[in-house]
Amino acid sequence: MPDDDSHRPWDEAASLAADWIWERSETEGVTPLLVTNTLKSGTFMPVLDDIARRGGHAAPLGKERFDRGPVLAYVPVEKTLKYAMELARGYSLAVVETDSFPLAEWAAGAGAINLLDGSASASEISEDVRHDLDSAIFFGGNNGWTGSHEKNHARSHLLDHVRTRRLSPDDAAAYAMSQGVSDRGARRLRDLLAK
Repeated sequence: MPDDDSHRPWDEAASLAADWIWERSETEGVTPLLVTNTLKSGTFMPVLDDIARRGGHAAPLGKERFDRGPVLAYVPVEKTLKYAMELARGYSLAVVETDSFPLAEWAAGAGAINLLDGSASASEISEDVRHDLDSAIFFGGNNGWTGSHEKNHARSHLLDHVRTRRLSPDDAAAYAMSQGVSDRGARRLRDLLAK
């Protein structure tokens, strides 16, 4: 569920995502789970409360453990998205995006559909930039760009694209997560490119 309209009410976005995840839940035979950044967030809307009450409410730092199943992730940050992806492995995942963590490139990389119009999410990253981004992910993504060689490789391949506004640090991080990079690695890549 993209955050592409600043006038769209949050409860409308949550309702669209909830309707979709309940449909998928029926097909998959498992009650959906609500995942938010903290256990105190997200339970102020009836549609989210319903999912939390019937299927559970999880957060990355929550103590309760849940089985895999369909998940609605409400305005996640990197760590929360990664957690939601793990819980939804093999099941459906609906995500309500926030402008503080843009997910368009994650959605495109994951093959997600836009719940507003049913279209496949398309990447805005050009082929040559994606090639350089894939190279940086191949070289340093598994280690999350912790080593100096990995950081230098990412900078040398991607900073020119960032400077010319062909790639944003947020889009690079979101795309990296769609390719299996950890939440910490994606955040580290974004920080590297934002400097």
